Amino acid sequence: MSTRRIPVFERERVVRDRDCDVLGHVNNLRWVRWVVELAEAHAEALGLPFETCREQGGVWVVREQRLDYHQGALPGERLVETTWVSEMRGARSVRHARIAGAGGGLRFEARTLWAFIDVATMRPTRVPAAMRARFDVLDAPENVA
Repeated sequence: MSTRRIPVFERERVVRDRDCDVLGHVNNLRWVRWVVELAEAHAEALGLPFETCREQGGVWVVREQRLDYHQGALPGERLVETTWVSEMRGARSVRHARIAGAGGGLRFEARTLWAFIDVATMRPTRVPAAMRARFDVLDAPENVA
């Protein structure tokens, strides 16, 4: 398992035509999908991809999510996606995501409550200590769009 620490994970993407709806801007469902993909990418960068979690007996599922749409994004735009964890205890984790234009301007924010579920029972279970230790918990990181 990786020992790399990445308190705030960031990556870029370019909006594609297929990400957009009939109004010509990013579809609401696409923003939500990007939030989940961003969380997965952060976990993978920490050495905790889905299969590793599953091998340890659990998987993460979304329990609750708050979404704030600030401004649309158009095909061809470069976006900066940022995520971090603000709480992790017991079977739960609170993760934040922000998506901004590459030149600035907040487009979208999400606050997601994740539950760690035992794959055998499909019930919440404590996040293993070794897994929990991989994540830094930050209230509000500096320099986030």
